[in-house]
Amino acid sequence: MTEVTIRNKELLGTLNSFVEQFFAIKGYADPKHRQFSSQKALADPEYFCSKEYLDHQLSTGDSHSGFPEEHMAHPTSKMVQNNPEAFTNFRDSVKHGFAKRIGAHTNALLNYYPPRGFVGWHTNWNANAYQVLFTWSKDGDGYFKYRDSQTGKIVTIQDKPGWQCRHYYFGHKDEPEEHHCWHAAYAGCDRLTLAYKFENESKGTTADSAARMLRDGLIEEIESED
Repeated sequence: MTEVTIRNKELLGTLNSFVEQFFAIKGYADPKHRQFSSQKALADPEYFCSKEYLDHQLSTGDSHSGFPEEHMAHPTSKMVQNNPEAFTNFRDSVKHGFAKRIGAHTNALLNYYPPRGFVGWHTNWNANAYQVLFTWSKDGDGYFKYRDSQTGKIVTIQDKPGWQCRHYYFGHKDEPEEHHCWHAAYAGCDRLTLAYKFENESKGTTADSAARMLRDGLIEEIESED
């Protein structure tokens, strides 16, 4: 897991415009947009970001699907379904337009997390790819966690107000454990997450080299002050 400093002013301006556009839409926090996995997800969300729950997930072995089994968020897809006139333009700008702008294969995630929103421990090994993740937090009350595959330790990255960026590789189930990225996130305040995929098939393939090159080019652009 690698943190990236967003120095590119044009790119940061585009990201900030997404924040302004989203929070200007009336009804973004309406509970009708809420998607959640269980009543316990609503009652005790941080349990599913805890070591106890991670240990439970690890004990299930290959039966884990890769998807987050416990979660609570407002997916933009559901917002568009409920109110297409209000949310379609935002969805298309971020999911399709921005993906094309940064050279990504596709947008993997576009979610608003209200306070107490979260995504529990999971691997995404059902959709392996290099990913670049942009996260915006209103006041930094939240975090991203991942399990270091080499040491088994949980690393917690505290959110900060505004945008942050990181990139990582999600290996598929059949790849070595060192390529499996168990991760979770929690929002104590308003939080937006934009994730973009650079699909590689698997390590060592021609597609892998191409995907890595595109990913690295984007990282260089993000960190550039030009």
